[in-house]
Amino acid sequence: MKKILLLLTLASLLFFTSCELFMDEPAKGVVYYINVGLDYENNGAVKTLYGTTNDAEELQRTLSAVISKANRTGTGYRMIQEGSGYTGDETYTINSIPISNYPTKTNITSILTNLKAIANTEDLILFTYSGHGYEESGNLLLAKPSVATSASSLSPQELLTLMAPIPGKKLIILDSCFSGMFVEKSPSSTNTVLNNSIAKFFETYHSSDTYGKPDLFVLTASTHTDSYEATFGTGANSHGHGIFTYALLEALGWGHSNDTAALDGIITYPPATKDSLITVDGLFKYVKANQAIPSSLKLFSSWSEFQHPKTTGGPLDLILFNL
Repeated sequence: MKKILLLLTLASLLFFTSCELFMDEPAKGVVYYINVGLDYENNGAVKTLYGTTNDAEELQRTLSAVISKANRTGTGYRMIQEGSGYTGDETYTINSIPISNYPTKTNITSILTNLKAIANTEDLILFTYSGHGYEESGNLLLAKPSVATSASSLSPQELLTLMAPIPGKKLIILDSCFSGMFVEKSPSSTNTVLNNSIAKFFETYHSSDTYGKPDLFVLTASTHTDSYEATFGTGANSHGHGIFTYALLEALGWGHSNDTAALDGIITYPPATKDSLITVDGLFKYVKANQAIPSSLKLFSSWSEFQHPKTTGGPLDLILFNL
């Protein structure tokens, strides 16, 4: 009898660990992607960052390439603050409203608010941010509107509230300190990144509660810790990136030795792809395994620059693209 119970237990464990539960693939609607990057050179109150605008620029180009490879239609909004000026270099018209790409709180709020009016349930909305995050709160520090004014911040609750009513499936990707504060407990699961308790795991996966189907997912560079940037490459190809975003770009097929690789087909199959699918969980697993600071080596060390990516946890996953 004990052997039978043991075999049943092992079979059950094998079932739960060998299959993943996906949400329905997004229909062939439009992919809207907003890529925000700030270097804060015009804000003397905070440290200037050197990889953040590269993060946003290259994510913009990489997502465009992946969207094309998936035979989807994409509309990108690049929001950059770089250098000493206080204006953007481009204006987007959304829902008949002209919006500057200079990433103040007003402009970001306007883009997300007006996307709600033009998106539909078959669309996919991606929001990425590379910049400073406030200690403990995780608030995102945005651009100063002018030399005489102070910069505003966007709290986790504010960003989630802006994203939630937009029709379609949504993913927020954040490369900033304390960005894990944006990952709320899912209606379908509990996050197991910070809490590796086996009891919590079984409590969630074997509960009698009905799983909810969230339409908003979050993927972040760190939990309740700092995140870091570094210089990658050598010679003419040497440039800065957030450590998290560098691995994320690789996951999506971006070639850093040749920054046109994702566009000219040198890399034809993003390495995070599994069974022709790019999913949130697939990106998370790739970043966790391949970021420049391996989590497995730093978890129990005293090294101060440890960072751990985090995502919405649980058995449900969001399919982003089918290649």
